This record gives sequence, C-alpha cells and structure tokens, in this order.
Amino acid sequence: MEIDLALRWSIHVDGQPVLIDDLLFDLLEAVRSGGHLNFAVKSTGVSYRHAWGLIRSSETQFGAQLLVSRRGRGATLTKFAAALLQARSETGRSLQPTLSQHALRAAATIESAIENDRKQLRIASSHDDKVLQLREKIASDRRHVTIEVVGSEAALRQYRRGDADIAGFHIPLGDLGRTVGAKLIACLNDSLDEIFLLEKRMLGLMSRPDNPCRDFETLIATHKRFVNRQVGSATRLTLDGLLTSKGLAPRDVAGYGDEEHTHTAVAALVVSKDADAAFGDQKVAQHFNLLFEPMVEERFYLVMSREFDSSVRQFIGDYCRDLTFSTTSKMKADEYVPTVAVMKRVHNAGFWKSS
Repeated sequence: MEIDLALRWSIHVDGQPVLIDDLLFDLLEAVRSGGHLNFAVKSTGVSYRHAWGLIRSSETQFGAQLLVSRRGRGATLTKFAAALLQARSETGRSLQPTLSQHALRAAATIESAIENDRKQLRIASSHDDKVLQLREKIASDRRHVTIEVVGSEAALRQYRRGDADIAGFHIPLGDLGRTVGAKLIACLNDSLDEIFLLEKRMLGLMSRPDNPCRDFETLIATHKRFVNRQVGSATRLTLDGLLTSKGLAPRDVAGYGDEEHTHTAVAALVVSKDADAAFGDQKVAQHFNLLFEPMVEERFYLVMSREFDSSVRQFIGDYCRDLTFSTTSKMKADEYVPTVAVMKRVHNAGFWKSS
C-alpha cells in the first residue's frame, strides 16, 4: 500500500479557517512560467472563468493582489504572489522528508491492521465439541480465533449484527421443526449466507444409573431435580417443545429455572449429584457414563457470509464434509450445504418466505 501525505494551506477569514485550493498555486506557477493567464488556463485544464474567479476570490481573502495585468503584455505575479509561492516551495522542501517518513509509517500501520482483520475470525456458537475442534484447526493456520459459546438464537443474532463471522446452531428434526426450526431458519438469508451441515446428533434425557429417569412424566411425578440449558439455546427451545407436545408444564419440572450454558456443564451436575437429570447431547452423556434416553434427532449447522474470505469458506466446507460424509448415510447431496428452502423441507419448517 502506498500513502502520500501533503501540505494543505489555509488562512483565517473573520476567525474561520479557509482552505487554499491547490489549483491557485498551480495557476500562479503557470503564470510565472508562461507570462499569461491564458497559458495558465491551458496548463491546468480549467476554464478561464473558473481560473479568474478563483484568483479574484483569493485576493479578497488574502487582502492582497496576486496578478498584475498589462494590456498586450500578459500578466505577472505581484511580489506577494511570488513570496507565497516561495514560502510554499521552501516549506515543502523542508517538510517532505518528514512527510515521506510518516507516510511509510502510516502505510505499515494500516497494512498491519488489514492483515490482523483478515486473520481474525469470530465464532459464536451453541456448544458442540466439533466446533471447539474446528477452532483449534483454524488456529493452527495462524489465524486468531475467538469463540463465544451462546445459545443458537443468540449466535444467529450476533452473526446477523456482524458481531460474529461464523454462527453455529442446531435444529431438531420432526414436528419440532414447525416451531424451533422455523424460528431459527427465519434468521437466515439465502442470498447472503452459506450454510454447512456439521453433524447429526441425538438429544435426550440423561441421568445416573443409580437413579434412572427415562421420561418427563417420571421426572415430574418423582420430583427429580432437573438442570436446564439457558434461555435462547436451541436445546432449551427443543425441551420446551417436547414438554408442550406432551401437555406438560415447565413449572412442574423441579429445577427448570436452574441454567447452565453447555451440555458438559449439565451432565457434570448430574454426575456430581447436584441434579438428577438433564436434557442434552448423547455423546456427552456417554462421556460421563450416564444413562441416556434418546428423544429428538437434530442437525448442527455452521453459517457464514458468502462474501467472507474464500480460503476460510473452503476450509469450513472441507471440514464439515469430512465429518458428515463419514458419519451420515442416505442423505441427499443438497443437505450437506443446504439452502434455506432445503432446511425448511428437512426440518418440516414450512415453505413460507423467511424474514
């Protein structure tokens, strides 16, 4: 990147700074060289009227004459005009090395900022081990990656506001798509967003082997202590949808208001006996050797702008394809990189126009 720094002259008229047009200096230089305003006009490429108007207005501002015109003998500079050009020339020669040095520094500072922005990658995502692994892989490519674990709804809001470059979110399959799926899909824009399927996973009730809980009816009837995910997480929305479908009220679930922000956190509370049951990811339940009752299959997605760095988009696409191709079967090709319409079809979320 090349940056040029130059002096700009101004004078104060009635206490207000008035910028001197560089064209005035060019005109005066041309008059001194060619001895006539017509020559100056041709040299600078402006109209005679414009040139003469600029000179007259500048004389008014300076309170001094700039040109002496003689019939048939062209024009010459006044002593004031010659002094003005001399002062500008001497000042320019004196300050040019300093300006050049600062121009180089400015260019280096801006280039560094551009490079840092290019290397910066912000992820907002619902909790998932595959997203955490993705962060490590991207970071190994010498990119600075930040990740904020939030609910799916919050992640998509951050992405839409421009506060995140990638959002991770998950949507249930089946009847819950009409509610949970439609709400999240409405945050997407087909023309702006590129969507990748990261993985398929199962959500359900997790509990300890010594205190099993395999359905919500038992959870409520035996007053088991439940630990919930935070408001705005897709897991919480899915849980609410399941309770509603069974005619159960959240207020009847002991501990419904106790919240944690990850599947790992709720599972750890069950293991430590601070809670009896939680609703979360099957893989996390298996990691903690908890009983797991599968209830809802879902799909986890990543979304980013179609205009983002193409190398990052390619990296994300390859990462997702390597995972999904090895773990899924009987899926249509358009489900791996789905459009909004495909997501609505897959998640039973309708075909109305998304907002």
